Amino acid sequence: MSQIKGLILAGGFGTRLRPLSCSRPKLLFPIAGRTMIEWILSGLSENGVNMAILATNHMSDAVRKHLGRKFDGVKLSYSLEYEPLGTGGAIKKAEKFFKKNEDFIVFNGDIISFPPIREILNKHVSNKAITTIMLHKVKDPTHFGVVELEKSTRILNFIEKPSLENAPSMWINAGVYIMNTKTFDYIVPNKKISIERDVFPKIASSGKLFGHKYRGEWFDIGRFNEYRKANSTILSRISKSKPMIFKGTKINESADLIPPLSLGSDSIIRSNVIIGPNVSIGKHVVIGEQSKISNSILFDHVIIGRNSNVRGAVIGEGVVIGNRVRIQKDCVIGDQVYISDNVALKNNIQICPHKEIKSNLDNEGVVV
Repeated sequence: MSQIKGLILAGGFGTRLRPLSCSRPKLLFPIAGRTMIEWILSGLSENGVNMAILATNHMSDAVRKHLGRKFDGVKLSYSLEYEPLGTGGAIKKAEKFFKKNEDFIVFNGDIISFPPIREILNKHVSNKAITTIMLHKVKDPTHFGVVELEKSTRILNFIEKPSLENAPSMWINAGVYIMNTKTFDYIVPNKKISIERDVFPKIASSGKLFGHKYRGEWFDIGRFNEYRKANSTILSRISKSKPMIFKGTKINESADLIPPLSLGSDSIIRSNVIIGPNVSIGKHVVIGEQSKISNSILFDHVIIGRNSNVRGAVIGEGVVIGNRVRIQKDCVIGDQVYISDNVALKNNIQICPHKEIKSNLDNEGVVV
């Protein structure tokens, strides 16, 4: 088991996570005090995976700078696409890292989950599968790849993003695969190819595509509502009854910290502040007197003034929020935004990076 390698598809542009993905790849979004890629790599490490290849394209330098050549005992290599090749093309480009007839695990970088890798690998080997897809059951499968299954979990048919009436089941592609290197034979090199649309249906028709039903925690982080949900769920797991506070943080004794809560290193929490529940705060953050933060994610280097209220929002890196500011549910504030004193932002307002907001915003939508 310790010899299996991981391949992480990390080249997506994160268009649905703008404005925050304008300045960082999805894999560096924080969740419960750690970046997405750190959660993925720690999961691989816990399952005995000691080498991973990151297939990168968009902002690849940021990922390499953050991780280097090793993380949590996992040696890292990088497979760089100079132009986007799609999920299939990215997998094919990494072929040189694997030996003939080798099994390896693939993670879609959009997904946070905790798969039983050993169990899926054992079933993959016993089925003599070319590819085994981890499956997750959802109420609405229309945004995903959907499978038609035999009782043996052989996949008879794979349909990408069907209409509800054409969906053969509610079991979807959960973005984790065990692949044999024979999968590469189904992928044309140096071409933009979707593993879901172009490759899986071909392997299914050969009878060598199998599924593994997974009923654990699973989040597709491509949308902000799922991103917030992942943050609160994982926070509940690691900080259910006690706040998780990193080193160097100074908290005034009158502050009220309500778990689940993650509070990053070298931050300052001033008097009569109320933080929580379901709040993840980055490093070097300052929260001013009598301010309240709930159900929110704050990136690094955020400064919040006195008597401000942030609830249900995502606040980007280096944002400065003045005194007596009100930020309501589902707002997303891009990096380095400055919000003046006494400003109120109504629900679902998105502000692009480096803007200065001096007056109230009442209409939903993006501030360009």
